[in-house]
Amino acid sequence: MLELRGVKAKLGGFQLGPIDLMVEDSYLVVMGPNGAGKTTLLKAIAGLLRAEGSVVLDGLDVSRLPPERRNVAYVPQTYALFDHMTVYANIEFGLRMRGVPREERRKAVVEIAERLAIKELLQRTPRQLSGGQRQSVALARALVVRPRLLLLDEPMAGLDPDIKEAALPLLRGLSQEFGIPVVHVTHDRDEAYSLGDLVAVMHGGKIVEVGDAEEVFARPRHAVTARLVGFQIIKLEGRCFGIRAEDVVVGSGGIRGRVVQTMRSAGGVKTLLDIDGQRIWAYIGSARPGDDVEIELSRPVPLDC
Repeated sequence: MLELRGVKAKLGGFQLGPIDLMVEDSYLVVMGPNGAGKTTLLKAIAGLLRAEGSVVLDGLDVSRLPPERRNVAYVPQTYALFDHMTVYANIEFGLRMRGVPREERRKAVVEIAERLAIKELLQRTPRQLSGGQRQSVALARALVVRPRLLLLDEPMAGLDPDIKEAALPLLRGLSQEFGIPVVHVTHDRDEAYSLGDLVAVMHGGKIVEVGDAEEVFARPRHAVTARLVGFQIIKLEGRCFGIRAEDVVVGSGGIRGRVVQTMRSAGGVKTLLDIDGQRIWAYIGSARPGDDVEIELSRPVPLDC
């Protein structure tokens, strides 16, 4: 279990926290726009950045321990593999640094390679691997040391869509298979929804919302969260609401708007509406720029703006 108690850090002019968070042995996805502090949070947990407050792992406060003694595995976005070394040597590296005997290292490397289906890659170098294979090697190197926590920084950034699709089941099973909490940083909402048991949303160095993934995506509480998970924001009578394009219905709802633009999309023809200076997309059938329409919002979600 991971528990953060009042974790704060400063990086240049950026202030992280204070962050209070608890993660059981589950998969937590941290979402947020660029500059929200997601990577800074991971580095604070890993001990790569000086931070105030407490980082507690399985009941032990590791806040004053150096990174190498926290038993936290951190996989950066670049994977940071050694290109001049074989896959075997890359995976073995952390065990060798810990003084693990050679035969024990060999058994551990082969076991993790088999579990992640990369045994046939052990004698290759990272330059000979695809993006998805490099990701699997980075995970193997992190997991072979049996960490108490796994931190993943944008692990699918730059992967082709088909490789991402294949990687999802691998990542999704990590927490349960290895019995450790996983903290995964991303700005991709589809990735977050597919992987997260829990989703935490960061903005301006703070966590503005955290909860079950289904709940966060269906009923966000904060406007920042709503935008990240695909809602549009509209103010009506001084209150903020989140609305999806498919929930804007032509009818007698008393909300008047004007068609600004139409555009083809995978879901059909989208219509951009102007409502008292606010613009939202809707699927409302045939319409032309300049048409006046009356709409209703079928499932608006009240938000804190």
